[in-house]
Amino acid sequence: MELLSEYGLFLAKIVTVVLAIAAIAAIIVNVAQRNKRQRGELRVNNLSEQYKEMKEELAAALMDSHQQKQWHKAQKKKHKQEAKAAKAKAKLGEVATDSKPRVWVLDFKGSMDAHEVNSLREEITAVLAAFKPQDQVVLRLESPGGMVHG
Repeated sequence: MELLSEYGLFLAKIVTVVLAIAAIAAIIVNVAQRNKRQRGELRVNNLSEQYKEMKEELAAALMDSHQQKQWHKAQKKKHKQEAKAAKAKAKLGEVATDSKPRVWVLDFKGSMDAHEVNSLREEITAVLAAFKPQDQVVLRLESPGGMVHG
């Protein structure tokens, strides 16, 4: 009987040591993750190009085959002329100035505790760095709602 109690005490000591080592390892990993906190990434997509392509595909789908061929020829010619003009400007050393107004679209997914507000603040600051007076900003806001205590 004494052997059994000593064996139980030995197992309890081993379990205690293993749990202590696991807890220390978990704390170290947690601290390392906090220190490694990654900066967010900013993804820039040219939506104008996507919408232009969709418009062209729809226009081509509504034409008969003869009209499609003529339209594709005209598009190729237009693209070649644009490329030539851009190449000529580059050769002369002119910087291409894009005076078209831009629409900046920011996606924001909120939460009940509103801890994502810092990332939204950084996104807005980044947009303001490249913002021109004729530009616009659209904020797509997804919020689960919540309650204001006060």
